[in-house]
Amino acid sequence: MERCNKCLMPDDLAGSDFDENGVCSWCRSDYPPYDLKGESVLAAKFKGLGAHEGEADCLVGLSGGKDSTYALYRLVRHYGLKAEAFIYTHGGSNAFSLHNAQTTCEKLGVPLHEVSLPKDKHKKAFLHYFRAWLAHPNPTSAGMTCVACKHLHILGSQIATKRRIPYVVWSSTPLEYSPFLAIKHRGDKKNPFKRAGMLQSAMQMGKEMIRSPKFARGVLADPHTSIFGCLAVFPSSSYLRYRFPQVKSLMFYAYEKWDPELILKTIKTELDWKLPSEIKEDWHTDCVFNVFKEYMFQKMFGASYTDSHLSNQVRKGFITREEAWQKLVESKQFYAASLLPALKFLDAEELMAQVDADCFEIEE
Repeated sequence: MERCNKCLMPDDLAGSDFDENGVCSWCRSDYPPYDLKGESVLAAKFKGLGAHEGEADCLVGLSGGKDSTYALYRLVRHYGLKAEAFIYTHGGSNAFSLHNAQTTCEKLGVPLHEVSLPKDKHKKAFLHYFRAWLAHPNPTSAGMTCVACKHLHILGSQIATKRRIPYVVWSSTPLEYSPFLAIKHRGDKKNPFKRAGMLQSAMQMGKEMIRSPKFARGVLADPHTSIFGCLAVFPSSSYLRYRFPQVKSLMFYAYEKWDPELILKTIKTELDWKLPSEIKEDWHTDCVFNVFKEYMFQKMFGASYTDSHLSNQVRKGFITREEAWQKLVESKQFYAASLLPALKFLDAEELMAQVDADCFEIEE
């Protein structure tokens, strides 16, 4: 494996297409697309609300991580909005994330709603699809391990509808996009990036059910969780728009610049936001299941979401390639050390013999 001379993406990923200078296609096309709409546009959206009968102007999906914490802070302190927040908890939630969310809401005077799926459904769905992946590793089963998590889009929309809140605010950014999963690079100069459509995704699931009995059992064990999680995979999905017509989704970082240094400085100073000392990477570490998402893609491709996220930051000028490499090494070491404890946390020790933490060993 060789890595791009500008970012960290490896040459053996489909679509990498290194040129004679050792530069990948994603660097040449400035992946991912990220054109900010600006704070003035966001302010105008909220001014346009006028008088409404809702309990708040917006409901913020709060994970306890840095990006959603900062979004809530800005909406309350900078835009002067009346806000509420909700956090989705599940069998893989880390305790510090809920603590951060509670502390943030207390300091900002914001009501916090805690929601979850009943009867440990999230954990069961994850283990069904992780076992299916172990039997037949592929991106479809890897992606489905987090299908239960997509119910947070439904649960948030339910709260907003009940409380007549016009906007649900989400805090993901295009810098989180991965070229090997979330958005595909097509090589078309006019429209180079495209998400997989619902029909295409359904066909992939059908094929995998035929190939893998364990995957099929995962779908059939709880079809409600799987099917509706797929329908609500994005906050802007047509299913959510149809079911909750009075609620609009809003992506905060489509308007305000994602600046990790500013975000961390602000929330640590203003909100006493903290991470446990053993956690080196502040992205997606609020969820134990993310350890396995990193593992599955690392095992399949020799690269994971973190490789992509850091490479995206390099392209957009947030960090240097050298800084990104150091963060990547620390991240791989963290996930390698976390894999077996995470299985124990989920009471799935019987799977320990089937995982290979050595895949996280990387070299330049």
